[in-house]
Amino acid sequence: MRIAIFNHYASIPEFGSSETRHFEFAKRFVKDGHSVDIYVGDYSHLNSSKWSIKFNHAFEKDGVRFFVIKTRPYRGNGLDRFLASYDYFRNGKRLIAKQDYDFVVASSPHPFAWSLGWWYSRKKPSAKFFIEIRDVWPDDLISLGTIKPFHPVAKLFDFMCKTYYSKVVGMITLMPDLSHHFERIGVKPKRVAYIPNGTEIESFVNPAPCTKVDEIFNTLPSKKIVVYAGSIVPHKGIREFLELLNEVDESLRNNFVFLFIGPSQRDYLSHVKAIAPKGVFFYEPIPKSCIPYLFKKADLLLFTLSQTGMKDPAVSSYKVLDYMASAKPVLSVDVESLAFKQTEGAIFYKNDSAETLQSALRKILSADIATLGDKNREFVLERSWNRLYEKFKSFLMQ
Repeated sequence: MRIAIFNHYASIPEFGSSETRHFEFAKRFVKDGHSVDIYVGDYSHLNSSKWSIKFNHAFEKDGVRFFVIKTRPYRGNGLDRFLASYDYFRNGKRLIAKQDYDFVVASSPHPFAWSLGWWYSRKKPSAKFFIEIRDVWPDDLISLGTIKPFHPVAKLFDFMCKTYYSKVVGMITLMPDLSHHFERIGVKPKRVAYIPNGTEIESFVNPAPCTKVDEIFNTLPSKKIVVYAGSIVPHKGIREFLELLNEVDESLRNNFVFLFIGPSQRDYLSHVKAIAPKGVFFYEPIPKSCIPYLFKKADLLLFTLSQTGMKDPAVSSYKVLDYMASAKPVLSVDVESLAFKQTEGAIFYKNDSAETLQSALRKILSADIATLGDKNREFVLERSWNRLYEKFKSFLMQ
Protein backbone atom coordinates (compact mmCIF):
# COMPACT_ATOMS: atom_id res chain seq x y z
CA MET A 1 0.00 0.00 0.00
CA ARG A 2 1.09 3.58 -0.69
CA ILE A 3 0.39 6.02 2.13
CA ALA A 4 0.70 9.81 2.24
CA ILE A 5 0.83 11.73 5.50
CA PHE A 6 0.30 15.51 5.52
CA ASN A 7 1.77 17.14 8.63
CA HIS A 8 3.34 20.59 8.35
CA TYR A 9 5.45 19.99 11.48
CA ALA A 10 6.43 16.34 11.10
CA SER A 11 10.08 15.74 11.89
CA ILE A 12 12.78 13.22 12.79
CA PRO A 13 14.54 12.47 16.11
CA GLU A 14 17.73 14.34 15.15
CA PHE A 15 16.10 17.66 16.01
CA GLY A 16 15.10 19.10 19.37
CA SER A 17 11.38 19.19 20.18
CA SER A 18 10.79 17.03 17.14
CA GLU A 19 7.27 16.06 16.06
CA THR A 20 8.09 12.39 15.45
CA ARG A 21 4.66 10.73 15.71
CA HIS A 22 4.29 10.10 12.01
CA PHE A 23 7.88 9.08 11.49
CA GLU A 24 7.40 6.42 14.18
CA PHE A 25 4.32 5.08 12.42
CA ALA A 26 5.82 5.43 8.94
CA LYS A 27 9.01 3.49 9.61
CA ARG A 28 6.90 0.63 10.95
CA PHE A 29 4.71 0.66 7.85
CA VAL A 30 7.88 0.48 5.74
CA LYS A 31 9.14 -2.45 7.78
CA ASP A 32 5.82 -4.20 7.03
CA GLY A 33 6.37 -3.72 3.31
CA HIS A 34 4.36 -0.54 2.63
CA SER A 35 5.46 2.77 1.14
CA VAL A 36 5.05 6.02 3.10
CA ASP A 37 5.63 9.63 2.05
CA ILE A 38 5.45 12.41 4.64
CA TYR A 39 4.87 15.98 3.46
CA VAL A 40 6.36 18.64 5.74
CA GLY A 41 6.32 22.42 5.56
CA ASP A 42 9.71 23.95 4.80
CA TYR A 43 9.77 26.17 7.88
CA SER A 44 8.78 24.94 11.34
CA HIS A 45 8.97 26.89 14.59
CA LEU A 46 9.84 23.59 16.30
CA ASN A 47 13.14 23.43 14.40
CA SER A 48 13.54 27.21 13.84
CA SER A 49 14.98 26.54 10.42
CA LYS A 50 14.18 25.41 6.90
CA TRP A 51 14.25 21.79 5.80
CA SER A 52 15.35 22.90 2.32
CA ILE A 53 18.62 24.27 3.70
CA LYS A 54 19.53 20.97 5.37
CA PHE A 55 18.02 18.41 2.99
CA ASN A 56 17.01 20.27 -0.17
CA HIS A 57 13.38 19.49 -1.01
CA ALA A 58 13.31 15.73 -0.45
CA PHE A 59 15.13 13.21 1.70
CA GLU A 60 14.76 9.70 3.08
CA LYS A 61 15.22 8.22 6.55
CA ASP A 62 14.74 4.56 7.49
CA GLY A 63 12.92 4.00 4.21
CA VAL A 64 10.45 6.83 4.83
CA ARG A 65 10.41 9.52 2.15
CA PHE A 66 10.00 13.15 3.18
CA PHE A 67 8.90 15.84 0.74
CA VAL A 68 9.31 19.51 1.64
CA ILE A 69 6.51 21.93 0.76
CA LYS A 70 7.57 25.55 0.32
CA THR A 71 6.22 27.65 3.25
CA ARG A 72 7.23 31.07 4.52
CA PRO A 73 9.02 31.67 7.86
CA TYR A 74 7.00 33.20 10.69
CA ARG A 75 7.32 34.41 14.25
CA GLY A 76 4.72 33.85 16.92
CA ASN A 77 1.07 33.15 16.15
CA GLY A 78 0.27 36.10 13.91
CA LEU A 79 -0.68 36.59 10.29
CA ASP A 80 2.55 35.13 8.89
CA ARG A 81 1.91 31.81 10.62
CA PHE A 82 -1.63 31.72 9.24
CA LEU A 83 -0.30 32.46 5.74
CA ALA A 84 2.40 29.79 6.15
CA SER A 85 -0.40 27.31 6.83
CA TYR A 86 -2.11 28.37 3.62
CA ASP A 87 1.24 28.05 1.77
CA TYR A 88 1.27 24.42 2.86
CA PHE A 89 -2.04 23.80 1.09
CA ARG A 90 -1.38 25.94 -1.98
CA ASN A 91 2.14 24.72 -2.70
CA GLY A 92 1.48 21.17 -1.55
CA LYS A 93 -0.95 20.62 -4.40
CA ARG A 94 1.90 20.92 -6.88
CA LEU A 95 3.88 18.17 -5.16
CA ILE A 96 1.11 15.61 -4.76
CA ALA A 97 -0.88 16.14 -7.97
CA LYS A 98 0.78 13.31 -9.92
CA GLN A 99 1.22 10.89 -7.02
CA ASP A 100 -0.86 7.76 -6.62
CA TYR A 101 -1.75 6.88 -3.03
CA ASP A 102 -4.07 4.31 -1.51
CA PHE A 103 -4.41 6.14 1.82
CA VAL A 104 -4.13 9.81 2.72
CA VAL A 105 -3.83 10.90 6.37
CA ALA A 106 -4.13 14.66 6.89
CA SER A 107 -3.04 15.76 10.37
CA SER A 108 -4.09 19.03 11.97
CA PRO A 109 -1.32 21.06 13.38
CA HIS A 110 -3.52 23.32 11.22
CA PRO A 111 -6.69 22.63 9.16
CA PHE A 112 -5.08 23.45 5.81
CA ALA A 113 -3.53 19.97 5.92
CA TRP A 114 -7.14 18.71 5.77
CA SER A 115 -7.73 20.95 2.76
CA LEU A 116 -4.78 19.34 1.02
CA GLY A 117 -6.04 15.84 1.82
CA TRP A 118 -9.54 16.58 0.58
CA TRP A 119 -8.18 18.22 -2.59
CA TYR A 120 -6.15 15.09 -3.34
CA SER A 121 -8.99 12.66 -2.60
CA ARG A 122 -11.22 14.48 -5.08
CA LYS A 123 -8.58 14.09 -7.78
CA LYS A 124 -7.97 10.44 -6.79
CA PRO A 125 -11.35 9.08 -5.60
CA SER A 126 -9.84 5.63 -5.00
CA ALA A 127 -7.64 7.06 -2.21
CA LYS A 128 -9.11 6.63 1.28
CA PHE A 129 -9.10 9.99 3.07
CA PHE A 130 -8.49 10.15 6.85
CA ILE A 131 -8.33 13.17 9.13
CA GLU A 132 -6.24 13.29 12.29
CA ILE A 133 -7.29 15.78 14.96
CA ARG A 134 -4.32 16.87 17.03
CA ASP A 135 -4.99 20.49 17.95
CA VAL A 136 -8.75 21.07 18.07
CA TRP A 137 -9.61 23.94 15.76
CA PRO A 138 -10.66 26.59 16.60
CA ASP A 139 -11.55 25.42 20.13
CA ASP A 140 -7.96 25.33 21.44
CA LEU A 141 -7.18 28.82 20.17
CA ILE A 142 -10.30 30.12 21.90
CA SER A 143 -9.49 28.25 25.15
CA LEU A 144 -5.98 29.73 25.14
CA GLY A 145 -7.40 33.22 24.62
CA THR A 146 -5.62 33.66 21.29
CA ILE A 147 -8.84 34.51 19.44
CA LYS A 148 -12.50 35.10 20.28
CA PRO A 149 -15.30 32.76 19.13
CA PHE A 150 -16.56 35.38 16.65
CA HIS A 151 -13.11 36.05 15.12
CA PRO A 152 -13.02 35.52 11.32
CA VAL A 153 -10.36 32.82 11.72
CA ALA A 154 -12.57 30.96 14.22
CA LYS A 155 -15.45 31.10 11.76
CA LEU A 156 -13.21 29.88 8.94
CA PHE A 157 -11.95 26.94 10.97
CA ASP A 158 -15.50 26.05 12.04
CA PHE A 159 -16.46 25.96 8.36
CA MET A 160 -13.46 23.75 7.52
CA CYS A 161 -14.34 21.32 10.31
CA LYS A 162 -17.95 21.03 9.15
CA THR A 163 -16.81 20.56 5.55
CA TYR A 164 -14.06 17.98 5.99
CA TYR A 165 -15.42 15.94 8.89
CA SER A 166 -18.22 14.72 6.65
CA LYS A 167 -15.88 13.74 3.80
CA VAL A 168 -13.59 11.25 5.47
CA VAL A 169 -13.44 7.47 5.69
CA GLY A 170 -12.37 7.80 9.31
CA MET A 171 -11.08 10.22 11.94
CA ILE A 172 -8.16 9.72 14.31
CA THR A 173 -8.06 11.82 17.46
CA LEU A 174 -5.31 12.37 19.99
CA MET A 175 -7.90 13.40 22.58
CA PRO A 176 -9.90 10.77 24.51
CA ASP A 177 -13.24 12.54 24.14
CA LEU A 178 -14.18 15.13 21.49
CA SER A 179 -17.94 14.66 21.79
CA HIS A 180 -18.43 18.26 22.91
CA HIS A 181 -16.48 19.55 19.91
CA PHE A 182 -18.45 17.37 17.50
CA GLU A 183 -21.73 18.50 19.05
CA ARG A 184 -20.74 22.15 18.77
CA ILE A 185 -19.77 21.72 15.13
CA GLY A 186 -22.94 19.74 14.46
CA VAL A 187 -21.43 16.55 13.03
CA LYS A 188 -21.67 12.88 13.97
CA PRO A 189 -18.52 11.08 12.75
CA LYS A 190 -19.10 7.50 11.63
CA ARG A 191 -15.66 6.13 12.48
CA VAL A 192 -13.43 7.64 15.18
CA ALA A 193 -10.35 6.10 16.78
CA TYR A 194 -8.50 7.47 19.80
CA ILE A 195 -4.79 6.94 19.07
CA PRO A 196 -2.67 9.19 21.33
CA ASN A 197 1.01 9.95 21.10
CA GLY A 198 3.48 7.40 22.37
CA THR A 199 7.05 6.94 23.46
CA GLU A 200 9.95 4.54 22.90
CA ILE A 201 10.28 3.11 26.40
CA GLU A 202 13.34 1.00 25.59
CA SER A 203 15.40 4.09 24.77
CA PHE A 204 14.87 5.38 28.31
CA VAL A 205 15.89 2.14 30.01
CA ASN A 206 19.43 2.15 28.58
CA PRO A 207 19.95 5.56 26.96
CA ALA A 208 22.89 6.11 24.66
CA PRO A 209 25.40 8.78 25.80
CA CYS A 210 25.11 12.23 24.23
CA THR A 211 28.03 14.66 24.03
CA LYS A 212 25.75 17.72 24.00
CA VAL A 213 24.23 16.67 27.32
CA ASP A 214 27.63 15.99 28.90
CA GLU A 215 28.83 19.43 27.80
CA ILE A 216 25.91 21.03 29.65
CA PHE A 217 26.27 19.01 32.85
CA ASN A 218 30.04 19.47 33.03
CA THR A 219 29.46 23.19 33.67
CA LEU A 220 26.92 22.78 36.48
CA PRO A 221 27.49 23.06 40.25
CA SER A 222 26.99 20.07 42.52
CA LYS A 223 23.32 20.59 43.38
CA LYS A 224 19.96 18.94 42.69
CA ILE A 225 19.50 19.31 38.94
CA VAL A 226 15.92 19.89 37.77
CA VAL A 227 15.31 19.67 34.01
CA TYR A 228 12.53 21.09 31.87
CA ALA A 229 12.70 19.85 28.27
CA GLY A 230 10.20 21.35 25.84
CA SER A 231 8.99 24.52 24.19
CA ILE A 232 9.62 27.79 25.99
CA VAL A 233 6.43 29.63 24.99
CA PRO A 234 3.75 31.56 26.93
CA HIS A 235 1.12 28.87 27.56
CA LYS A 236 3.66 26.42 29.02
CA GLY A 237 3.64 28.12 32.42
CA ILE A 238 7.35 28.87 32.68
CA ARG A 239 6.80 32.51 33.62
CA GLU A 240 4.37 31.47 36.36
CA PHE A 241 6.86 28.94 37.73
CA LEU A 242 9.73 31.43 37.83
CA GLU A 243 7.58 34.03 39.55
CA LEU A 244 6.83 31.48 42.28
CA LEU A 245 10.46 30.42 42.46
CA ASN A 246 11.44 34.02 43.19
CA GLU A 247 9.23 33.87 46.31
CA VAL A 248 10.84 30.67 47.63
CA ASP A 249 13.33 31.10 50.48
CA GLU A 250 16.74 31.69 48.92
CA SER A 251 18.40 29.20 51.29
CA LEU A 252 16.04 26.49 49.99
CA ARG A 253 16.22 27.55 46.35
CA ASN A 254 20.02 27.45 46.38
CA ASN A 255 19.96 23.66 46.76
CA PHE A 256 18.75 23.38 43.16
CA VAL A 257 19.75 24.17 39.60
CA PHE A 258 16.95 24.53 37.05
CA LEU A 259 17.64 23.85 33.37
CA PHE A 260 15.21 24.89 30.62
CA ILE A 261 16.10 23.22 27.33
CA GLY A 262 14.08 23.70 24.16
CA PRO A 263 12.93 25.96 21.33
CA SER A 264 11.62 29.35 22.30
CA GLN A 265 9.85 32.48 21.16
CA ARG A 266 12.49 35.20 21.29
CA ASP A 267 10.45 37.88 23.07
CA TYR A 268 9.09 35.43 25.63
CA LEU A 269 12.54 33.96 26.27
CA SER A 270 13.91 37.44 26.96
CA HIS A 271 11.09 38.05 29.43
CA VAL A 272 11.53 34.84 31.41
CA LYS A 273 15.31 35.26 31.49
CA ALA A 274 14.82 38.71 32.98
CA ILE A 275 12.76 37.38 35.90
CA ALA A 276 14.75 34.17 36.47
CA PRO A 277 16.57 33.99 39.83
CA LYS A 278 20.11 32.75 40.27
CA GLY A 279 20.50 29.06 39.47
CA VAL A 280 18.19 29.05 36.42
CA PHE A 281 19.76 28.37 33.01
CA PHE A 282 18.36 28.30 29.48
CA TYR A 283 19.72 26.21 26.60
CA GLU A 284 19.02 25.74 22.92
CA PRO A 285 17.19 22.52 21.87
CA ILE A 286 19.15 19.30 21.78
CA PRO A 287 18.40 16.37 19.44
CA LYS A 288 15.39 14.38 20.55
CA SER A 289 17.56 11.28 20.44
CA CYS A 290 19.54 12.83 23.35
CA ILE A 291 16.51 13.30 25.59
CA PRO A 292 16.67 9.87 27.32
CA TYR A 293 20.28 10.50 28.32
CA LEU A 294 19.40 14.02 29.49
CA PHE A 295 16.72 12.62 31.77
CA LYS A 296 19.04 9.96 33.12
CA LYS A 297 21.53 12.65 34.16
CA ALA A 298 18.87 14.81 35.84
CA ASP A 299 17.81 14.39 39.47
CA LEU A 300 14.29 15.59 38.80
CA LEU A 301 12.11 16.61 35.85
CA LEU A 302 9.93 19.73 35.79
CA PHE A 303 6.51 20.00 34.17
CA THR A 304 4.91 23.44 33.98
CA LEU A 305 1.71 24.64 32.34
CA SER A 306 -0.39 27.80 32.36
CA GLN A 307 -4.00 27.75 33.50
CA THR A 308 -6.23 27.48 30.42
CA GLY A 309 -9.80 26.59 29.61
CA MET A 310 -8.72 23.43 27.81
CA LYS A 311 -10.49 20.27 28.96
CA ASP A 312 -7.54 17.91 28.54
CA PRO A 313 -4.32 19.96 28.65
CA ALA A 314 -1.19 18.05 27.66
CA VAL A 315 -3.15 14.81 27.36
CA SER A 316 -0.98 13.69 24.45
CA SER A 317 2.15 15.67 25.23
CA TYR A 318 5.40 14.05 24.13
CA LYS A 319 7.03 15.67 27.13
CA VAL A 320 4.66 14.05 29.62
CA LEU A 321 5.06 10.64 28.00
CA ASP A 322 8.85 10.88 27.84
CA TYR A 323 8.99 12.07 31.45
CA MET A 324 6.93 9.05 32.46
CA ALA A 325 8.99 6.61 30.39
CA SER A 326 12.17 7.82 32.11
CA ALA A 327 10.79 6.80 35.55
CA LYS A 328 12.41 9.92 37.02
CA PRO A 329 10.68 11.82 39.83
CA VAL A 330 8.68 14.81 38.53
CA LEU A 331 7.94 18.22 39.98
CA SER A 332 4.64 19.12 38.32
CA VAL A 333 2.05 21.84 38.26
CA ASP A 334 -1.21 20.60 39.79
CA VAL A 335 -3.69 20.10 36.93
CA GLU A 336 -6.42 17.53 37.54
CA SER A 337 -6.42 15.82 34.14
CA LEU A 338 -2.66 15.23 33.94
CA ALA A 339 -1.51 11.62 33.78
CA PHE A 340 0.77 12.32 36.75
CA LYS A 341 -2.37 12.74 38.85
CA GLN A 342 -3.54 9.24 37.91
CA THR A 343 -0.22 7.62 38.80
CA GLU A 344 0.65 9.87 41.75
CA GLY A 345 4.09 9.84 40.20
CA ALA A 346 4.92 13.48 40.87
CA ILE A 347 5.26 16.11 43.57
CA PHE A 348 2.82 18.93 42.86
CA TYR A 349 2.71 22.69 43.22
CA LYS A 350 -0.02 25.19 42.32
CA ASN A 351 0.49 28.05 39.86
CA ASP A 352 -0.98 30.59 42.28
CA SER A 353 0.82 29.48 45.45
CA ALA A 354 4.51 29.97 46.20
CA GLU A 355 3.91 28.13 49.48
CA THR A 356 3.06 24.92 47.59
CA LEU A 357 6.24 25.18 45.52
CA GLN A 358 8.31 25.79 48.65
CA SER A 359 6.70 22.76 50.31
CA ALA A 360 7.37 20.63 47.23
CA LEU A 361 11.05 21.60 47.14
CA ARG A 362 11.43 20.82 50.84
CA LYS A 363 9.87 17.40 50.28
CA ILE A 364 12.29 16.71 47.44
CA LEU A 365 15.22 17.37 49.77
CA SER A 366 13.89 15.49 52.79
CA ALA A 367 11.94 12.50 51.43
CA ASP A 368 13.09 9.39 49.58
CA ILE A 369 11.58 9.95 46.12
CA ALA A 370 13.92 7.74 44.09
CA THR A 371 11.13 5.32 43.12
CA LEU A 372 8.39 7.94 42.72
CA GLY A 373 8.47 7.68 38.93
CA ASP A 374 8.15 3.88 38.73
CA LYS A 375 4.36 4.05 38.42
CA ASN A 376 4.76 6.54 35.59
CA ARG A 377 6.70 4.03 33.53
CA GLU A 378 4.06 1.37 34.20
CA PHE A 379 1.43 3.81 32.92
CA VAL A 380 3.10 4.32 29.53
CA LEU A 381 3.65 0.64 28.78
CA GLU A 382 0.39 0.75 26.83
CA ARG A 383 1.62 3.81 24.98
CA SER A 384 4.59 2.25 23.24
CA TRP A 385 4.89 3.14 19.55
CA ASN A 386 4.67 -0.54 18.58
CA ARG A 387 1.26 -0.96 20.20
CA LEU A 388 -0.06 2.33 18.88
CA TYR A 389 1.16 1.50 15.39
CA GLU A 390 -0.85 -1.72 15.33
CA LYS A 391 -3.95 0.24 16.28
CA PHE A 392 -3.21 2.92 13.67
CA LYS A 393 -2.60 0.34 10.92
CA SER A 394 -5.74 -1.61 11.81
CA PHE A 395 -7.91 1.51 11.68
CA LEU A 396 -6.61 2.53 8.26
CA MET A 397 -6.78 -0.86 6.63
CA GLN A 398 -9.85 -2.53 8.11
